[in-house]
Amino acid sequence: MTTPARKQSSRPLRIALVDAHPVARLGLRSLFESQPSFAVVSETSTLAAALPAFRRCEPDVLITDAFPIPQSVFRRQPTLCVLYTFETLEHCSLASLTQELRQGRAGFVLKTLPLDRLRRAVRQVASGRPYRDPGFRRLLTETRRQDNTVRQMKRKKGHRSTRRDKQKSVKNLR
Repeated sequence: MTTPARKQSSRPLRIALVDAHPVARLGLRSLFESQPSFAVVSETSTLAAALPAFRRCEPDVLITDAFPIPQSVFRRQPTLCVLYTFETLEHCSLASLTQELRQGRAGFVLKTLPLDRLRRAVRQVASGRPYRDPGFRRLLTETRRQDNTVRQMKRKKGHRSTRRDKQKSVKNLR
């Protein structure tokens, strides 16, 4: 299901912030409130605390470190787009990240992303197009390469690749 692109209007992009770290929220708020094309309409440390405010403030984009967002949130807010922020991608399932991107309402950035790219990522996600951090692309490519190598090694030994083998290969990336 693809989220319809946000209608072009003169109003600023409405952003909700959900991050467990107060310093990260403060930094994001400062970044976006310094630009007239953005407005931070909600800020909390947990998704549960943010949900009641969503109906009232109707954010266009949720910037969060909570992954994944439950489908029930999207049923209540069908136009909501999400930009996930991660310190690293090690804590996420690549399959889940890929699925979120295919649905067309999400983007992923590492918290090391330059500020101008972060603003661009928010605009891109708000327009209904997924955004992938270059670090995500590199990790995905490397993981696929390692999976292929593990499969080839198993074939040579006469073994079938198991889920546990794949998990070990992803952990070896760290």
